[in-house]
Amino acid sequence: MESYKEILERMRAKYIEESGNKPEDVSDIGIRLRVMAGEVYRLQARMDWLWKQAFPETADGAQLDLHGAQRGLVRGGREKAEGVLEFSRYVPISFDLMIPKGTVCASSGEEAVEYETTEEAVLAAGSVTVSVPARAVTAGSAGNAAAGYINTLVSEVTGINYVTNTKAFSGGTDPEGDEDYRARILAGIGRLEGFGSAGYYEGIALEQAGVRSAQAGISADSSGATVYVWGDGAAVPEEAIGELQERLDSSRPLGVAVTVQQAATKKVAVGAQLQMREGADFAAASAALPNVIKAWLNQRSVGESVYMAQIQRLIMDTDPGVARVGFISSCKDHEGALGVVPIAGIVSLKEVV
Repeated sequence: MESYKEILERMRAKYIEESGNKPEDVSDIGIRLRVMAGEVYRLQARMDWLWKQAFPETADGAQLDLHGAQRGLVRGGREKAEGVLEFSRYVPISFDLMIPKGTVCASSGEEAVEYETTEEAVLAAGSVTVSVPARAVTAGSAGNAAAGYINTLVSEVTGINYVTNTKAFSGGTDPEGDEDYRARILAGIGRLEGFGSAGYYEGIALEQAGVRSAQAGISADSSGATVYVWGDGAAVPEEAIGELQERLDSSRPLGVAVTVQQAATKKVAVGAQLQMREGADFAAASAALPNVIKAWLNQRSVGESVYMAQIQRLIMDTDPGVARVGFISSCKDHEGALGVVPIAGIVSLKEVV
């Protein structure tokens, strides 16, 4: 697109060519040319924006939402993390103790996250522990919690001594950004395959809230299909698995059994040896780079391969102070496999001269 200056100069040159006169900036013609050049620039900018919005590859915001809607894909919203809390006593109780629905617990630390029970539960007489379904009070990825992370009773429940989560809370997602949403839309376009094909099942799975990646495998005799799914760096919530199973059951070819499964995970370990440029700070690099590498690994898709060359490029693109990157002998490429999603394993960095 032309700049305002380029438009003005082109218009001035054309005026001089046609009239034989050079307009002064303060003259009536000079002022008119500047005003018209500004309007032409605004029109070109608007046309350029409209051109970009016409294609899912370049559209953004509400216009990208329209491209997604045409293909039955809705932008993912904020979802609350879900899991199970265990309320416990040190000694068995002699009577039934009710845990009210909406009982609030929290993680420890300065940035505590609160969770609430979603059902009423009863700690039976003679028992010391009861498990209760719960979810984060606030939607977002901050609610995803590792096992043992939730350990504080906010609501007072007389007779309960402590609370914890023995398994991770997952499924919490932040609003889906344009780039992730665009990738799903383009992936859906790329999967416009025949009824009952792997791409057909994958396209349906990607429309399910909570599913970020999907891979389908078809049996040798085409009588069955398994759809492996994975969420945003975590397993897909069981509720979403059930909803997707119902959708696939109602959309499958007659006589074909379709099953939804969580993708298996494969931890990818990274042991990198960094040679720093003169004056570069290895301590700063070793503090920041592991988080960058883990975040990148945890955004891989089901069936995707991971190569150490990709990690090498990621490190050097992230920190210009890194001159060379090598890897210890135990670091191996991960070749993609059906139903397996690569995730971050141990990441260690060492400085070499």
